[in-house]
Amino acid sequence: MDDGRRTGREHGPRMPKYLAIYRVLADRIADGRYPADALLPAQRELGEEFDVSLMTVRQAIQALEADGLLETRHGVGTFARRPAFAYGLTGLRSLSQDLVEQGIELETEVLDARLVVPPGDVGARLGIQAQGRVLAVERLRSTRPSPGASVPLLLQTSYLPAGIVDDVETLRHQSLYRLLEESGRPVRQASETIQAVALTAEQARVLRREPGSPALSSSRLSRGEDGTPLVDDRALLVGDTVITAERAVTGTNLAYEHR
Repeated sequence: MDDGRRTGREHGPRMPKYLAIYRVLADRIADGRYPADALLPAQRELGEEFDVSLMTVRQAIQALEADGLLETRHGVGTFARRPAFAYGLTGLRSLSQDLVEQGIELETEVLDARLVVPPGDVGARLGIQAQGRVLAVERLRSTRPSPGASVPLLLQTSYLPAGIVDDVETLRHQSLYRLLEESGRPVRQASETIQAVALTAEQARVLRREPGSPALSSSRLSRGEDGTPLVDDRALLVGDTVITAERAVTGTNLAYEHR
């Protein structure tokens, strides 16, 4: 009988061990075996259960915290959380791809592209070792409602393991997903969290809004066929954009309207 106990060896050699643990623990939270505010076993116990190092367990926990499924209370332990909001949408298109599919012409400006030590939650989700570097690409997506007028809609930062994309300039004219497809690393899975946020002063400056203006923040982890993380995307969609959804058994269509 399957009681949910699994070892790192049971997930195949190609899947990162921390990601296999992430999935098992996320399943336990989803099905109620770890209800909201339940205290998880100590990291050492989890390491013994999955036959991995403490560092691997910490990577999985950091990724679950980044997705809002766990909360670590210093000096007490790690507790399960229920996401404040969850939704399901079909397809793997990003916010910018949804806009383009509806005929909205977007101009892409690459603001920055360089190798960086990623934020802790990004490094955990991508499986990057401590002080390891990733390629961070920051892009601004704008539309032109009339000649000479440019309206910023989307500020996006994509973090990729070094070496996945060689020609950053290509991203000015081609979607990252398509570039990955052509390089033999197609995206086959993605998990995404969307929440309402207030723009910081720097974000507001780039998007030409007032500091504290509302926006939708999307955090999306895209994976390959074998579950290997390919891209950690962080996108900000300005808050005066209205999203409507048409749902049917065959799928879901989103429509965006800028006001």
